[in-house]
Amino acid sequence: MPNKKVLIIDDENIICKGCKLILSENGYHCSSSLSGVVGLEMALNNSYDVLLLDMKLKDIDGMEILKKVKKDKPEIYIIVITGYSTVQETVKAMKLGANDYISKPFNDDDIILAVQNAFKD
Repeated sequence: MPNKKVLIIDDENIICKGCKLILSENGYHCSSSLSGVVGLEMALNNSYDVLLLDMKLKDIDGMEILKKVKKDKPEIYIIVITGYSTVQETVKAMKLGANDYISKPFNDDDIILAVQNAFKD
């Protein structure tokens, strides 16, 4: 997927680095942030096609990021990721505009497939 831009917001460095590596190897241009606040600013002030968003961040709630990005940048395809997924939380995220979700732990194929789904016609 040439020229498709992905932003990864997760406070776990290994998740950011791993997702960046896998997606970059598959032709995506990736940026990442370990801070929810910084990641939100990046999402709002730049052009991204996909946002991989951890719902449990240290500095800001992932739901708040989801709401703000969907309000200001509704065209961004948002995939929520969490290690603390509950059915209620996932349903809430989807109602707020998340396009897809994956639960930690996930594998390389899970990430690739979720991002590829953003570009299916």
